[in-house]
Amino acid sequence: MSTKRFVILLSVWALSSMVAMGQMRLSVDVKTVQVASGKKVTTERSLYLNPDGRLVAEQHSPTHLVTLSNSLGEVRIYDPATNQLAVMNDKQMASSKELVAMFASGSYVDMALPLYGYRQSDSRSEEGVLIKTFTPTATSAIAKVELVFQNHLPICMIYLNAKGTPIRKLYFSRYNYERIPMPMRITEIEYTSERDSLVRLSTYSNLLFDADASSEMFDYKVPADAIRTEVDPKTLFGK
Repeated sequence: MSTKRFVILLSVWALSSMVAMGQMRLSVDVKTVQVASGKKVTTERSLYLNPDGRLVAEQHSPTHLVTLSNSLGEVRIYDPATNQLAVMNDKQMASSKELVAMFASGSYVDMALPLYGYRQSDSRSEEGVLIKTFTPTATSAIAKVELVFQNHLPICMIYLNAKGTPIRKLYFSRYNYERIPMPMRITEIEYTSERDSLVRLSTYSNLLFDADASSEMFDYKVPADAIRTEVDPKTLFGK
């Protein structure tokens, strides 16, 4: 098959995937291992994405938590052990910014950077890859983000400061092409100082679609007698 024909077919496939996403639901398991300052923390979750953008995330370990979010950033975090419910409105936690939702909707073309206040300012080709540059629209410690594509799919994101020094890198690999292009392995490195860094490895498995994604968790509802708490919901993830 010629390169030109391959590119055309890939573009048609990507477009059809984006159109179909309005009627698709999916589930996937995620295991994240984080290493920082010599300490290792492992988190295991299952994600359930509904066609309307409602996302249910069940954290199995290190503690059991259920998070419900939507594309508007309305978030509820429920702790079954204590029957406590934390509620918040945070656009940074909108379901559309979850990696699975990005790839399901086709927004991997810019990795939702415009939603974080970035605009594309440049693009260039180097050694078989396309590099898109995004710059913040407001004052930020991050001067620019470089998003690297190979075969129309992101393989790397690099966050740089004003000196051009990388402060964060993400690598996307082991793509699954069953219904959507989905990286099943993501490696993230945050350079917290000149000598220290945080490394986070996320591996995805058991990716299911539509009828195969038949878990009751898609329709999960927080118990009516759940106790509202004023605890910052973000602290619950560190339990």
